[in-house]
Amino acid sequence: MKVQSMFIGKPKQLGDANATDKMQQAWVSAIDRDRVDSGFVDILGFNGDEVADKKHHGGVDKAVFCYPYAHYELWRRELNLDIDSGGFGENLCVTGMDESTVHLGDIFEIGEARLQVTQPRKPCWKPARKFGELELSRITEENGRTGWYFKVLVPGEIKVGDEIRLVERLHNAWSIARCNAVMHRSTDMSEVREMSELPELAETWKVSLQKKLEGHIEDSSRRIYGPNI
Repeated sequence: MKVQSMFIGKPKQLGDANATDKMQQAWVSAIDRDRVDSGFVDILGFNGDEVADKKHHGGVDKAVFCYPYAHYELWRRELNLDIDSGGFGENLCVTGMDESTVHLGDIFEIGEARLQVTQPRKPCWKPARKFGELELSRITEENGRTGWYFKVLVPGEIKVGDEIRLVERLHNAWSIARCNAVMHRSTDMSEVREMSELPELAETWKVSLQKKLEGHIEDSSRRIYGPNI
């Protein structure tokens, strides 16, 4: 397991302010981060990195977004997208790990830093707009190629090429793939409750799962399609 590439950046205005097609209109996002060779990560993320939507991104539980490099070949082949590492706005693009092998609560050493997995990413409308593929985020949710977030336990320098070493696994039964399935598809409320009580799970996911336990069904269309429709 290694860091294949790294990305740090600030929000930028994208799109065309004069466009009439909603998928081409102007929008602001940090999804187009800059490729870097190294960076110092602290409790709120990499120095010099910012998010545009602070309500849904960033914070201690979502300090670092990680995405598997192997997924990009699949996206290119399946949807004929012009996409490569960094395409989903991740900070760390990694090899040798994916949603089936990474588990909630896993603690990893990467360079000088120690990071812990807190949640999968919930797909939103922004990658779909970036690549002009309206259904991209819906497909991402369905196939589970979401990536995941880390919180920072020990700050430090991370570099491209750094080995990623699993230090501790707390929940053998809770892969990121399973977390996605329970959040988005499971009707087994005992499973939903079990996941909601995992102490390492990000607070926003606990809130969503509690709503599910109370019988509220998420209308995901606003998150997945947003202003694209």
